[in-house]
Amino acid sequence: MLRRKRAWDMVREDYVRVRNDDSLVEVMRKLLECVRSGNGCLCALVFDGCNLLGAVSIWDTIRFMQAILKQSGLEKEEGEGGFEELFHLACKLGAATRVTEIMDSEYTVLAPDMSIPAVMDKFVKKGRSYAVVREGARTLGVIMIQDVFAELAEAVRSRL
Repeated sequence: MLRRKRAWDMVREDYVRVRNDDSLVEVMRKLLECVRSGNGCLCALVFDGCNLLGAVSIWDTIRFMQAILKQSGLEKEEGEGGFEELFHLACKLGAATRVTEIMDSEYTVLAPDMSIPAVMDKFVKKGRSYAVVREGARTLGVIMIQDVFAELAEAVRSRL
């Protein structure tokens, strides 16, 4: 059963789409809307027109903001007033950052006809929580790690 399922059976066509000139703050706003909607898509695909340039995940945004906070010396500041001031500065630096500066341009690519075991292999090898499904130059959507897990768990459950 698991071998008969394909990537196109799991692809999310309702992924977050951002432009290459969007700021990190705009990307975070769109990802937050997605999280709050219960969609479950935890990454955004970055486009220049129709050309897919990369992807940015919630993990990417957290890693970047943590680095900004460390660079600003935020963790060393003891007083509440100092913390707020440094946090405000870190947010301004984050807002000035373009999504292309933090996006993953080496994202995992899946063909729509890949079997679930082959999809699992790609996820494990790349170590990302998402993969992009493409057919030639056309982006069909994304698959999240939780989609792969759901297929796997259902196959295991049906065997017991």
